Amino acid sequence: MNTLMEPLILTTQMLPKAIGDFIALSAIGAPILTVILEIVAKARKKIFYDKLAQQISSLSLILYFLFLVLAGGAGAYFTQKFDWLLDWMINPASPFMMVYITMAFTLLTLLSYKLSWKSMKKKKPQHILLGVFASLGGLATIHVVTVTMNIFFMQQAAAPIPLVPESLFIAHFTNIPGMAELSLAGLYLVMSMSFAATIGGLYLVLRRNKDDFGRDYYKFSLPVLAKWALFPTILQLALVTGIVYYLCGLDTGLIVSNNTTLISFGTSAVLIFLCCAIWVVTLKSATPMRHKIGLAIAPLLIVLSHATVMAGAMNLYITM
Repeated sequence: MNTLMEPLILTTQMLPKAIGDFIALSAIGAPILTVILEIVAKARKKIFYDKLAQQISSLSLILYFLFLVLAGGAGAYFTQKFDWLLDWMINPASPFMMVYITMAFTLLTLLSYKLSWKSMKKKKPQHILLGVFASLGGLATIHVVTVTMNIFFMQQAAAPIPLVPESLFIAHFTNIPGMAELSLAGLYLVMSMSFAATIGGLYLVLRRNKDDFGRDYYKFSLPVLAKWALFPTILQLALVTGIVYYLCGLDTGLIVSNNTTLISFGTSAVLIFLCCAIWVVTLKSATPMRHKIGLAIAPLLIVLSHATVMAGAMNLYITM
């Protein structure tokens, strides 16, 4: 019983972070996916790609506002719990200033990109450029948050109450990231694409009656999103496996002998394979909307998979 309870407890503890990661990375990945779809629409002259891009751009705004609300709520909660954290949030020298700048830039360009869709209908190159700026803002946010968290945890390791570095906040972001930071940012990018396409399938299912573009549109668009969810997820699985191999090497005993880690990783893999099965069936189906239940639960499965793999990784790190 204890063997099963420990992974369950760790997964439950990781669930809020997994939900936050899913929303944040989806918000970053959705504009990138939108731009790709709009470029393909222009290149292939297919209206369905453009309609799908427009729907995903609406989703990206919803996700970004939701992300901002959650981030603000988390910031308010933790500053109430830890008084010293407020200085990190408002000090002009804090690396968090760069986080605010990149988030504001992303929101501004994302709003411009979405709201100018109709007015710039005949100016596709300029409109796509707006989307590229919004996407770059999201990518910059990944980098900035990664660097900021690295600085924060380094300061926290040096003192119980970490002090804001005295150097100007911009100085922390002029250095070329190391291999570890680049690898982590690369993994986040892949996850953002996978998460965005996954929640995109749910969004189309929920909007089916309100945005009824006809059976042919959904026969086209749902498999497109399934493909963009499937292949990044497979790549994500390969990258995570590579990271575990890097940490453990050929010594698989570290995982096999650790029931909590083994069960967590195994559960995560099963959930990923279930999602992949849903997307493959959707890809192959002549009537993909019939698989709306699977597409609707895929985001939940992905969040649970993310929580379980983080639970396994935490337990592995503690026991190494």
